[in-house]
Amino acid sequence: MHANRLAILAEILRARGLSVTNDDNGSVLVRNPLFPRIGEAVGAVNGGYLTDYGYELGERGDELATADRLGYLLGIPRMSRVALQRPCRGAA
Repeated sequence: MHANRLAILAEILRARGLSVTNDDNGSVLVRNPLFPRIGEAVGAVNGGYLTDYGYELGERGDELATADRLGYLLGIPRMSRVALQRPCRGAA
């Protein structure tokens, strides 16, 4: 179950323009592609998401808020939740 939620978080982070790779220990490495030295390792632990140094980013089931916090830490502007939930459609 943790892996599925972590995969959901990874997809949200990719949609926000962050570089996400899977780590061997079940966490994901997230980087700002414009500043590759800025990054975090994030894992799902005890119902929440933690960085590799123990900073709690959010709770399992609230991946959008977790992505907001991590994006902020990595210097990515926050996207509207409406933009994330609805697919972009061309002009009719």
